[in-house]
Amino acid sequence: MVGLFSFYLLFILVLLSPAAAAKKDIEIVLEEKRLEGLSSSGLTINFILRVINNSAVEYQLARTANRVLVNQEEFFRIDTPVEPAIPIPAASSTLITVPVKITYDYLFQTIPMLKGEERFNCTLSGLFSFFDPRRRELKIPLAVAADFPLFHDWKIDLLPVQVKSLSLGGAEVEFGVCFINSNASNWILRHLTYRLEFSDKPIQSGQQTFQDSLGPGEGKKLTLPLLLDFFELGPELAPAMEGEAIDVNFSGEIEIESEWGRFRWPFVSKQKLAVVRQSGEIRAGKETDFD
Repeated sequence: MVGLFSFYLLFILVLLSPAAAAKKDIEIVLEEKRLEGLSSSGLTINFILRVINNSAVEYQLARTANRVLVNQEEFFRIDTPVEPAIPIPAASSTLITVPVKITYDYLFQTIPMLKGEERFNCTLSGLFSFFDPRRRELKIPLAVAADFPLFHDWKIDLLPVQVKSLSLGGAEVEFGVCFINSNASNWILRHLTYRLEFSDKPIQSGQQTFQDSLGPGEGKKLTLPLLLDFFELGPELAPAMEGEAIDVNFSGEIEIESEWGRFRWPFVSKQKLAVVRQSGEIRAGKETDFD
């Protein structure tokens, strides 16, 4: 009797073990979450999902019905037919991407209580509908989440133009710029490509590599030494170097990195900058917009 009881107990334990549990025909697992297009307007969160078909027949993903929450508050719902349907071959897996586009204006309009926050959590939950060859529907629930920031444009602070020496044929000049992190979290400044113009004349294009971690409000100063040839650039540039101020156009792209990923941020800064002589005399100028 004891032996028979032990046999039944062992049989029950085997049935309850994970190895004995039958696999679902379709499983969905989160492969990766990736932020793209981050700007001061918003971003897109891409949830990259692996759909696993454990069965011996092909399934097709035909519809998704999702609900998006931000900080546990409902943001929007979307019910989308998948056309054409995505085939998931038997005994294999397929990667699919579910993008969630977020614009800050619409987010704060929809959920006003989030204004003033700098960090958010986005939850995607819903049902994925699959059909087998006999048109039997299988609904698989899903819930995944990702954090994202409120992104602020970096501040580009152009410094007065320093004229070290000036002659009839040219000038030795220093141009300075400071890149300031306007966000509430740390960012690493990685790379810069730029184009510099004085009085609508192209002066220099180039690249710089950095490894500077900048906290909120911190900046990185870059100084560019320049040798200006008036014969090559045009004689009209000479009076600008002798004047009180000069029109400057500094444009390009910086590459920045944080816990949110690595992004490229384009910029254009047009200002009228003061001119500073070697003697230290400052020619007063003012910032302006040339649009």
